Amino acid sequence: MKNFRTLDQAKKDLLVIQRYIDLVESYEPITFTQQIIHTYALLGSIQKTAEAMSKNGNRITAEEVTTHITSSTASDDTLHKLIKSLYRKRTRKNR
Repeated sequence: MKNFRTLDQAKKDLLVIQRYIDLVESYEPITFTQQIIHTYALLGSIQKTAEAMSKNGNRITAEEVTTHITSSTASDDTLHKLIKSLYRKRTRKNR
């Protein structure tokens, strides 16, 4: 663990993580952008996502993956909203 957690905090963290796992596992990508979002959620790396998508026959660069992740989200695409938020939080210090 990175930080000390009380039992209540740990239970809340567990619920949040379980919801995230359920969301990723039940996500059914239809569009190309959704496929990128799902792959990024599974791999957690822009470069690995670009490589995985390229192996599937879709030539795509890391910059294009970033563009898809930061693109506007559909109102019902919960995973894309969450991934975009987490990505922007992760890269905040670089902006």
